[in-house]
Amino acid sequence: MTLPAPQTTLTLAELAARWNMSTRELLELSLPEPLPVYFYFDGLVFDFGDKWLRANGDVKDAQDLEAHQQHLSALDIDLQRQTLHKQGLLKLSQWEEAMSDVELQRQHAEAERLRKETTRLSTLLKERSEERQRHVRNGLLRAAPRTLHELARNGSARFPQFAFLPARPEQPSDRLLVALEDGFPVQQLLTGADLVVSLQDVTAAEAARPGLAPAT
Repeated sequence: MTLPAPQTTLTLAELAARWNMSTRELLELSLPEPLPVYFYFDGLVFDFGDKWLRANGDVKDAQDLEAHQQHLSALDIDLQRQTLHKQGLLKLSQWEEAMSDVELQRQHAEAERLRKETTRLSTLLKERSEERQRHVRNGLLRAAPRTLHELARNGSARFPQFAFLPARPEQPSDRLLVALEDGFPVQQLLTGADLVVSLQDVTAAEAARPGLAPAT
């Protein structure tokens, strides 16, 4: 027989019933520190200071790549026409001037520079896209105080763009701020029904303040 897994969290409603409080009272409670409250997130999570991998971190590079590609395309056409003209195979239009050998060399060098730069930027942006997908998280995050204050005041909050990573052995603090992106499914709002608390935190709070413990 398979034994059921031990319960590790309580919903906010379960804790409210256990402590005979409203959910708003729980969200505003200090013990003296606020009780850590978590919500589930499935999406991309980045360090707050990681401007390169976060949304729109590639705007300038993507714009530069597009500009270089357009310039290179026009330059290649001009060079092809100038080469055919020198070979006597094409007559230039009235809006074109024949380039000297020195000017042709300079333009060929510029085209080669642009080719190298477009290759570099394309590789960089491809690596960025692949690296972003390595930041998928499927689990609990600690809600920030601002989110909890909004929930306590309004009963719901806009789904947060920032939260804290829960503590773990290699990162004992639960105050590492992270940015959230591309949640699946997309949620517009966070409500009390989305929140849970750690049973370990609950029992620790009850040990520190015996009056919180449920009557037996």
